[in-house]
Parts: sequence; C-alpha cells; structure tokens
Amino acid sequence: MRRHLGKQLLHDSIHAFRHKRRRCFRVCGSLADVTPGCRACIQGFDPGIPQNRQDHLMAYGLIPGHWVEVLQHSPVTVVKVDNTELALEDKLASQIKVE
Repeated sequence: MRRHLGKQLLHDSIHAFRHKRRRCFRVCGSLADVTPGCRACIQGFDPGIPQNRQDHLMAYGLIPGHWVEVLQHSPVTVVKVDNTELALEDKLASQIKVE
C-alpha cells in the first residue's frame, strides 16, 4: 500500500511539472509587454519604424495577423516565429504592436 501511494505521489508531481502553464493574459501593447512563454498576435508597427525596416521584419515572419511566442526579455527580447527564433533589441520590441 505504501509503495503504491509513493508511486502515485511521484506520478502526480511529474504530471504537475510537465503541465505547468504560465498565466498568459491578453495584452494590447507591444512585444516588450508580453510575458515570456506566452503568445501574441502581431498587429503592426509603430510609425517611428522606417518602411524599409518594417519590410525587413516582415521578411523574417513578423507579419500583422501572425502569432509569435515570446521566449525571453533579457538581455534582449527573443521571439519564436514558426520554427525560427529572432533576437530583437528592447527598443524595437517596444515598437512592434501586438494583441
């Protein structure tokens, strides 16, 4: 009986660890505001970003209407677009609008 309870406790602990989820709230702001581990939909770019830089970002997959996952914010913001990870300067991340 004790052995069974020990296995069940271990199973429950592993299950809780594997299925631990971050609380992701709906964010209307910039990529810099998204909690690491959460996803956001690209809405557009700040008017301060030149058109040629916007085109460059869209070539990497940061296209309005597409979803990205924020992986980290320090030392730079890293986002995952499909199977590609992109590192963005903090200022640039704050100029990319998401929802």
